[in-house]
Amino acid sequence: MKFASRLNEVRESATFKYSALAKGEGIIDLTIGRTNFDTPVMIKDAAKKAIDEGKVHYTPSNGIPELRKAIVEKLEKENKIRNLTPENVIVSAGAKQMVFEAVMALIGKGDVVAIPDPSWVSYEPIVKLADGGVEFLPLNPNNGFIPDENFFSALENSDPKLIIINSPGNPTGAVYPKKVIEEIVDIADRKDSWILSDEIYEKMIYEGTHFSPGSIYNNVITVNGFSKEFSMTGWRLGYIACSNREVINKVGIIQEQSVSCATSFVQYGALAAFTEDVKKDVEKMRMELKERRDYVMERMKETNFLCIKPSGAFYVFPYIGEIDDMEYADKLLNKKVAVIPGSPFGSKGRGCIRISYGGVNIESLRKAFDVIEEFEYEDK
Repeated sequence: MKFASRLNEVRESATFKYSALAKGEGIIDLTIGRTNFDTPVMIKDAAKKAIDEGKVHYTPSNGIPELRKAIVEKLEKENKIRNLTPENVIVSAGAKQMVFEAVMALIGKGDVVAIPDPSWVSYEPIVKLADGGVEFLPLNPNNGFIPDENFFSALENSDPKLIIINSPGNPTGAVYPKKVIEEIVDIADRKDSWILSDEIYEKMIYEGTHFSPGSIYNNVITVNGFSKEFSMTGWRLGYIACSNREVINKVGIIQEQSVSCATSFVQYGALAAFTEDVKKDVEKMRMELKERRDYVMERMKETNFLCIKPSGAFYVFPYIGEIDDMEYADKLLNKKVAVIPGSPFGSKGRGCIRISYGGVNIESLRKAFDVIEEFEYEDK
């Protein structure tokens, strides 16, 4: 059977593939892109209440007004993004869906999207599904995957309609300093490019602070959601915000013709995410994740891997050497430790592995690194 040509260069998600393999008995799972914390009780109770009250039908396609208003207030207060109203926000079935809809609305045949390399495995396939082209912006493990002169040289020599940035980042955990984002914005402004700023790991920063490009540049589509911060990955709820109403209207067309709207009672449950009690739960989670990050970095010192301490998210992305990282991940899986190979994240991910400490406690991390160190010695 002949399928649509748009699928020719798009493969299955490596993260989903290896996460599925990690479900075997006795395997320590360092693949998963979520934490092992439960959704805060107040959010769950609010969703249950919405179900009991019969809030189980279609909502406005762009999301319930109360939630969009709360998102605007959050973005203005915490991210310093101005010129927004609830009409500048769309809520959908996860931040990934919002990235997909935004790219589909902006990008067509011949349009170029600049993407950091390495970066989240879904950016490139989404661009290809939109029939766009990709310009990769190289990142270096020696610089902790923070944009350097090679990154900016590639960006200066490209002509992107859209630039995607993700800080804190997946798979690297890198947090871009304000001055780096300002330089990206300066180039975008001169080239009349749009920026899609994926800020889904915004609250998982251990050193430094988060900076949103939408606070200084109008041509920004800010993407965020509830999956990581509130441990709501299965709830599927994300959003975009943009001061340009025409962009929102075009994305809204794709929303209407695809998911229709985000799940009704999930939206009502998410209203509780903005309460002070839930913020305290998030801070407890952040502090425990920091302890795990610090433990992982202590164990890294006992390896020959190159890994500069990342400041955010819940991943480390060590460079393990000039080896086949896919083969390495497969062999490590046979030792009952599951990681994600780096190659699917981009050419600059070759020789790296992604280790997620979000879904395991320190005792499991200890056992996993005991195996990794032993395997490293055996592999020599």
